[in-house]
Amino acid sequence: MKFSAGILVLAGASQTLAFAPSAVNQRTSTTALNSILNKQTGQSALDPAVIQRYNDLPFPKDTILAEYVWVDADGNTRSKTRTLPAAKAESVETLPKWNFDGSSTGQAPGDDSEVILRPCRIFKDPFRPRSDELDNILVMCDTYTPAGEPLPTNTRAFGKLS
Repeated sequence: MKFSAGILVLAGASQTLAFAPSAVNQRTSTTALNSILNKQTGQSALDPAVIQRYNDLPFPKDTILAEYVWVDADGNTRSKTRTLPAAKAESVETLPKWNFDGSSTGQAPGDDSEVILRPCRIFKDPFRPRSDELDNILVMCDTYTPAGEPLPTNTRAFGKLS
């Protein structure tokens, strides 16, 4: 009786161990995953033929892509893209302000998280060239509250004041 109970305990333990991660298997899979991630990150993981297929699509007439770029609370760059009529991209003054949820970038509390992107400089977009007479643009932005106050992370605005 003691012998059969011992076998049951051992059988149960071996089944439990089958579900426990193995140190060797975990290390091997982590190494393999890191190897794949090192080779296939960002756009490098995409098939160039697929990328080219989308790059070859025609742009709608008289519209451009405007990539709004700003600095987040940690000093990293963030961006998002919008489609605009080409006429709005003629100067910083004609570009629309835009907003985003600042709680996701550490720039606003969750209960009052709207942040306004105010364009301050335009550059031709070197990453998305076009074959027609129009240029997509990069829009460098400062960040403000909806009331128009610069965010504490908007050091450019505070630099202008001094």
